[in-house]
Amino acid sequence: MMEDYGYERWVEYIASVFKRLGVHPTSMVDIACGTGNMTIPLVKSGYEMIGIDSSEDMLYVAKEKAFSMGLSIPFIHQDIRNLSLHRPVDAIICMCDGFNYILSDQDLLSVFSKIYALLNDKGILLFDISSYYKLRNILGNNLMADASEDISLIWFNTFDDKDDICRMDLTFFVKKESAYKRFDETHYQRAYRLNDIKNFLLEVGFTKIEVFSPFTFESPKVKDNRWVFIAQKL
Repeated sequence: MMEDYGYERWVEYIASVFKRLGVHPTSMVDIACGTGNMTIPLVKSGYEMIGIDSSEDMLYVAKEKAFSMGLSIPFIHQDIRNLSLHRPVDAIICMCDGFNYILSDQDLLSVFSKIYALLNDKGILLFDISSYYKLRNILGNNLMADASEDISLIWFNTFDDKDDICRMDLTFFVKKESAYKRFDETHYQRAYRLNDIKNFLLEVGFTKIEVFSPFTFESPKVKDNRWVFIAQKL
């Protein structure tokens, strides 16, 4: 269901960010890595990667995919709110809404603080999030549906203006031989305002912070679906 995210395009964009900053990271961590859709292409592009996620099921899929390609990638089961590494790294990325799943200011601030401590000098934190506008106005209180030959999805959203949290109730119908199996998931994502995130990054020690529209180096727009944040430890 994430085919339209454009993972390969993000890999190219990440490389362009590093080139623009004049850095050449070797060690990198992909937090909230899911099934490795970003981690694996980055390894194939020459980066030394570690993948971290709180879902054992997703990590199992990631390991199987990497193994089938002959790649040896450490995938670690860990909640990013308790992020820890054996040694500092050159870059940490969190793509495809990872930080939207952190629902409180204090938890996000704590994660940023841990990341800052785990970066080498000149280390980079790069992440994208769904914008406030997207979660509030596009997903908001809407009903959506998507279908392909093997899977269908009904997606009902409710947005809480008090807490800035979007609740997403998803019902999947997955084809299994001649029948369809139903399963349900509920996701919660926090809609953060751009300046709040910048202030959190400043508070933990980052001094060079840039925000862009996706795949560009242009200033973000209120109605962008996503924002890209780049923070460097100087």
